[in-house]
Amino acid sequence: MKKSTFLAALALVTASMAWAGEKLEIIKAEYGVQDKWTNVTAAVQSNVKENVLKIEANNTLCTDDPAVGISKVLKITAKAGDKQALFLCKEGQSIEIKAETVIAAAAKPKAKDNLVIVSAEYGIGEKKTDVTKIVKDLVADGSREISATNDLFGDPAEGEAKILTVKYKLDGKDATLSANENEKLNLP
Repeated sequence: MKKSTFLAALALVTASMAWAGEKLEIIKAEYGVQDKWTNVTAAVQSNVKENVLKIEANNTLCTDDPAVGISKVLKITAKAGDKQALFLCKEGQSIEIKAETVIAAAAKPKAKDNLVIVSAEYGIGEKKTDVTKIVKDLVADGSREISATNDLFGDPAEGEAKILTVKYKLDGKDATLSANENEKLNLP
């Protein structure tokens, strides 16, 4: 076996051992959209079987629909060992999280500390909703690409084209970026 092939195989085994035996923990889980969130931590934790979470984001996670008629998101903060990561799952979709998934997500480069989200709105004209918390959560988890979709932010202006507008500070300087509905907004 060539030395480079052996070293690559050794690196894979070592990486596998880094998460082997780590316990998957669900720290927090919320289901909803905009400012309408329900804590579903216990329901999500009960779905962890054999150190794997497999769950569908739907209204059965809670007793009352937190936002009737609006597409919702399941936000899960999971931990494995000393690593922690945030996962998002759109309503009607399923997600599978393992210890190695958390460790891999936590290893992704995090957002730079010099980017500060000041505010974020989604909608059009007078029909806008404040989505600052959602954008801040995504940036805090390392996302710099934000999808301007009703699935993530709800639909404050049904049937109308909406815009995601994010005001931020970068190195102390104010700036604003916008993206049309169903496009991606790329933060610096």
